[in-house]
Formats: sequence, C-alpha cells, structure tokens
Amino acid sequence: MRSIYPYVLLCLLFTGCKKSEISSPQNDLNLLLQKINSLRQSGCNCGTEFMTPVAPLSSNTLLDNAATAHAKDMAQRSYFAHISPDGNMPEERAMLAGYTGNVKAENLGKGYANSDQVISAWKNSTSHCKAMMDPNTKEAGVGFNQNYWVVVFGNPL
Repeated sequence: MRSIYPYVLLCLLFTGCKKSEISSPQNDLNLLLQKINSLRQSGCNCGTEFMTPVAPLSSNTLLDNAATAHAKDMAQRSYFAHISPDGNMPEERAMLAGYTGNVKAENLGKGYANSDQVISAWKNSTSHCKAMMDPNTKEAGVGFNQNYWVVVFGNPL
C-alpha cells in the first residue's frame, strides 16, 4: 500500500500558495512608503528614462484613508481598476476622505505577497515608476486589503 502523504503535501503546496490568497503583514504595508522614498532618494530608470533623485514623500492620513477605502472596495466588490464601478476616480475618493490637495496619481497592485514585490512591479512599469518618482508629488497615502495594494500620490494646496 502506497502512502498518500506525498500527494497530500503536493496538494497543500499547490492550494496553499495561490496568489489571490496571499495576505500581507501590517508592518510590510507600513514599509511601503519608506521603500518608495528610498527609491526616490536614489533615483532609478523608469523604462528608458533615468529619473533623478527627488525629495521624499510625507505620509498623509487622509490619503491613507482614501487608499485603504479603495483597496477594501476592490476586495469586497471583486474588481481591479482606478475607476470604481460607481464611476468614482482617485480624486473623488481623496476628496470624500477629506483631502483638499491635488491628487497626482494612484498606483494599484493585486496579488503581491509583500511590499518588495509590489514596488518591483511598479518600478518595472514605466507609468507606475514615474508616478513614484514625480518631483511634483509631495505626499502619499497607502492602503491594503486582502491582496489589493493602493498608493495615492498628492500635492497639498
């Protein structure tokens, strides 16, 4: 009689590592803005264009709230987009959270296990990379829910 343990282990490995079931520890979310700032301070290539070092972003609680609300909404309603099914855009979500500055950009990620992976994905996307490196952006808010990552970039008035 053959043992079923290797098959059980194999099944657990395949079902336990689904990208859609990955969750992030809270402290990794807290590191996200620090990692963006590290990238901003060193400069990087966004596609073929070198982006020179720029000032770090400050954290904004109102933008955190807007980012977290959008991550929760995407998780609850199973969509992945900058525009919600209701038609709300990043600027509107930030305004609803009480933010009075200008929203410059929003980066989204889905299914990444940690902040290093999502930063790497954004860095490898020219538009997302340029959003992180925009010298006209002064502050940001981060949010995470289930496997959805959101960063909202703003500029105070």
